[in-house]
Amino acid sequence: MNLSALAGIFAFVIGAIYTIQAFMLPNASIGNPMAPKVLPIGLGILMTFFGLILTFQEVRKNGLKSKDKTDQKEKDDNVKKIVFTCGAAIIYALLFNRIGYILSTIVFLEIVLTLFNGKKKWKTNTAVSICFSVFIYIVFSKFLGVILPKIPFIYI
Repeated sequence: MNLSALAGIFAFVIGAIYTIQAFMLPNASIGNPMAPKVLPIGLGILMTFFGLILTFQEVRKNGLKSKDKTDQKEKDDNVKKIVFTCGAAIIYALLFNRIGYILSTIVFLEIVLTLFNGKKKWKTNTAVSICFSVFIYIVFSKFLGVILPKIPFIYI
């Protein structure tokens, strides 16, 4: 069974459980009693539906057999990228409150962009990391009123 078929089955099962749990949410005491349930139920149904579609597409396309050995190198590269991205996310979580949103996000994006774009595009990766981090910080803190951790030694 290939990875996409497994992901489809996983999405189907999680979506079904989520939908069942969404139906168990309490009704609203004021207004439309189903209002708090509409979005979670819709998300659960969509996840279940898309998981089912992905599973059927993969089974129809490839059967339940794994791909050739020629694709093993690509699969190993994808697994390495997933592991490194998870590691970068853990580093991001550990740094977030200590060094602030902007610096921790720059470090996280720099690691992930270097992983996917390569070391040769370091200028583009750095520019995107810095611009994205500062832009999102300004939007959230100044316009939306969301308090994000600041850089410890600079007050913006």
